[in-house]
Amino acid sequence: MASDSELLDIAQAAALLRVSEASLRRWSNSGRLPCRRIGGRRERRFRRADLMALLEGDVGETRASHVCAFYESNPGRARQAASLVGDGLEAGSVCILAAERRVSEQVLARLARRRPALRRDLEAKRLLVSQYAETAARQLKFWETTFAAATRGGAGTVRVVGDVSGGSLARERDFDEVLEYEAAYEKLSRRFPVTTACLYDARRHSGLETARLIQHHPQLFRHLLARFLS
Repeated sequence: MASDSELLDIAQAAALLRVSEASLRRWSNSGRLPCRRIGGRRERRFRRADLMALLEGDVGETRASHVCAFYESNPGRARQAASLVGDGLEAGSVCILAAERRVSEQVLARLARRRPALRRDLEAKRLLVSQYAETAARQLKFWETTFAAATRGGAGTVRVVGDVSGGSLARERDFDEVLEYEAAYEKLSRRFPVTTACLYDARRHSGLETARLIQHHPQLFRHLLARFLS
């Protein structure tokens, strides 16, 4: 049985999921999200594990889910990446953070405040940290090798959070080449139980480029879009 410390009130749960309290009421009324009723006023209380399971289902409705996310500041990037990685760890996924070292350090610092067991996650390889390779071919080979190793090791799901805009692939290639990489990654990732969030710097892209990125990540529209804007 969950202890009281594991239970969140509706305001806390809504903040965690970044949705409205009305949505939580609707989901709990329909049975999509379990909740407990306590006190004379029968107030809703939610288990963190149930909220994390809902998040993982939202991000990974299919065996392989591949979405893009946008940030408009460096703190926003770190905050968004830490949230997505932390949610994946709490849902039991093996997580991979792909970002330049200084960005990874910022993300890990945020995660450490939220997750005291972060060092153990890293030591047990529940969380892997990497940087993007210089070429698309080398990066795709890395993903294939890493996904295969994770699934052989018993991972039920793998969550990738990659700062594409900050990596060498985006810095040193033109935009069409980045889209070609995304298309190849989509095909590869569907062979494994992988959910992916590709992070892009909204400051660096025109409206047309942003539209083309979204076209290459159509599953974005199946999810809670507020989670992918920072």
